[in-house]
Amino acid sequence: MPSNYNTIIINQPFGMGDIVFIQSIANDFVDEGYKLIMPVEDIYASLNKHFPNVTIVDRNFIAIDYNNRNDYVLNGVRVIPMRFSDSICGVPYTACMKSKYFLLQKDWTKWKDNCKIVRDTNAENKLFYDVLKLNDGEPYNLISQQFTTGGARTLPITVNNGLRNVELSFVNGFTHIDWLKVYQNATNIHAVSSSNIYLFELFDLSAKEVHLYIRRPHEKNHDNYKYILTKNYILHN
Repeated sequence: MPSNYNTIIINQPFGMGDIVFIQSIANDFVDEGYKLIMPVEDIYASLNKHFPNVTIVDRNFIAIDYNNRNDYVLNGVRVIPMRFSDSICGVPYTACMKSKYFLLQKDWTKWKDNCKIVRDTNAENKLFYDVLKLNDGEPYNLISQQFTTGGARTLPITVNNGLRNVELSFVNGFTHIDWLKVYQNATNIHAVSSSNIYLFELFDLSAKEVHLYIRRPHEKNHDNYKYILTKNYILHN
């Protein structure tokens, strides 16, 4: 670790998709011997249980200037302005996710390689069986309509195929990652393209069909993330 810092703060407090997508970057630094801190919006602080190698903490407890676009070192701490990577790298917003890797001269196509997520199987089972009252082998549609930080926006999705519709929502005591068992066992998935696409890419799904919808009215197509998708999705415009 030949540098004048031993701790790194990644300035990328939102959203959850960004947090997951840059875990390989974070873990590369950890593997090199650095302590890695990721300040996040308070609603994402509970994700800390899924990323044990990285310190994920409510941004209100980390006193940095989150609008500072500089990569700087202060008192043994390097701050990387990841949230501004697209403008710093001079790329269009459609490449905003790639640019997080461009910023550090890394290959964005390797984003899955060192992404380490620890699942809370107890929470997943409790959500699946006790909260949602699902049964093993039960056919159902998983509907994910919320997007932006904290699910502040909703795109109504209607599915009428005779199966039970299970709607992803914010359930107190559970993280989005705790929904993985629900995602993986769904017969069909209908989802606004949000942080869920990174989980779809990282984990196996049994769904016969995975439908992705754009985030209206903010997007007109899937160009901002289409290059990340490697599975057979049905894209809706």
